[in-house]
Amino acid sequence: MIMETVDAAIIERTNSSQKQPVIFIHGLWSKPGFWYGWADVFEGAGFAPLAPEWPAELGGAAAPETIGEVASHLARIVGALDRRPALIGHTFGGLIAQILAGRGLSAATVAIEPASFGAVPPPVSTGAAIEAEVAARGPLLMICYERDHTLPPTVTRAAYEQQRRNKHAVTEFVQLPRRGRSLAIDSGWPEVAETALTFLRRFL
Repeated sequence: MIMETVDAAIIERTNSSQKQPVIFIHGLWSKPGFWYGWADVFEGAGFAPLAPEWPAELGGAAAPETIGEVASHLARIVGALDRRPALIGHTFGGLIAQILAGRGLSAATVAIEPASFGAVPPPVSTGAAIEAEVAARGPLLMICYERDHTLPPTVTRAAYEQQRRNKHAVTEFVQLPRRGRSLAIDSGWPEVAETALTFLRRFL
């Protein structure tokens, strides 16, 4: 399922399964296949995993598309699902997951080392505003890695401090030791996946 284009047939199959959908959102310079191992873990745990392409990957937008275009594309997929999905995003995908959660489109969200809004230059940043304090945002877990020099833990911590102002929903922060930027796909990725899965199971 994970490697297939998320089209109407996939949406129908997901809805028919009556399982809790979880949408995996990849970052820049990545592809849906980034989540291949994660999809197996979550499917085995009873979820219905989806890893949509970005619009440019489908030929629906010029590359690089804006954050707003990607968020709107994913929002349409969310709108076609019978159940509000969980969202898991990495780097720019983590930023987009927070945007969608701020629109009330996520049942629970995991942002893995999310990109900072301030680090996104225009015009790519168009539509990148995050509504952190809305009541419908839902539970949010933010994960960072100890040894990432591209997006150091302070970046994720700053995003967490912004999100934790939300008095209506749980906001949590985890820093994984002895790990670096490729943690979501390197030999230690199952630890990250299990951390995310444990969080989602508390609320879904």
